[in-house]
Amino acid sequence: MTAHRAVSIGAALLTGTIASVHVYWAAGGKVGLTAALPEADGGGPLFMPSPVMTLGVAAGLAGMSAAALDATSPRMRWPLRLTTLVFLLRAVGDGRTVGLTRQRTESRFARNDARLYTPLCLCLTALYGVLAVRRSRQ
Repeated sequence: MTAHRAVSIGAALLTGTIASVHVYWAAGGKVGLTAALPEADGGGPLFMPSPVMTLGVAAGLAGMSAAALDATSPRMRWPLRLTTLVFLLRAVGDGRTVGLTRQRTESRFARNDARLYTPLCLCLTALYGVLAVRRSRQ
């Protein structure tokens, strides 16, 4: 197995696992949900995504996973670049509640974001970035 293929499989497994968790939440699963949602100033979630919205996120993540598995195809160049940008933007954050620019640091979500979610997004940015810049097969 080549290093490029290992990166491809690793990115697909990580993204596919995250997609599966979103499907679980969309189906009504509760484990881990509150820890994955930013918290409002008064406590409680900042927003509560609908099951349809959560399935949309899962579908997008599943598509990203599929793109990683077909990374050597010329038609995947732009989807992989877009995926890299999505994970980079998530890692940088919104300047308030998520990512490297997060202002809040005391909530359960903020701690999880600092320890897990943002580093995971940076890792996925690197993995998809490698896949996006590698020369496609001719």
